[in-house]
Amino acid sequence: MRIAASGFIGVGASVLLVLAHGPHGDPSLLRVPLFGGALRVLALATLLLQFALILAGPLIVVAIVCGLLLKRSIERNLLRWSLAAPIIVWLFVCGIFASIPSSPAAAAQGFLNRFAVAILAMDNLLFLFGACVSGVAFYFLSIFGNRRAA
Repeated sequence: MRIAASGFIGVGASVLLVLAHGPHGDPSLLRVPLFGGALRVLALATLLLQFALILAGPLIVVAIVCGLLLKRSIERNLLRWSLAAPIIVWLFVCGIFASIPSSPAAAAQGFLNRFAVAILAMDNLLFLFGACVSGVAFYFLSIFGNRRAA
């Protein structure tokens, strides 16, 4: 349950980060009333959250399965898992992007070169940010959950 909740928190934080980098310098936004602008942002956030959950859903399911299989290790080494899991998820996503060449020229570069390009791509840092927020959320949910059980 904590894994799913922390996954959803990470997806929500990623959506908020995407919204924070919106077109703030657009002068046409200054003419929109505050209430209308807020409704527009709320509608956009709702759509982005649904799209992000569709994309991140399989990763959350994989995290739940891994959490069930490695429960004892995670409980014994909670801080290590909370720090390492975001990096593992990010490298997994970069590996997926590297395994799907976008063009014949990219296919000729080889997997390791595409993997290095995927790691350095700024777009993939959003996955790292979401996974880091999920790791921190899982750590704190686990700590407070263990305090209530004791």
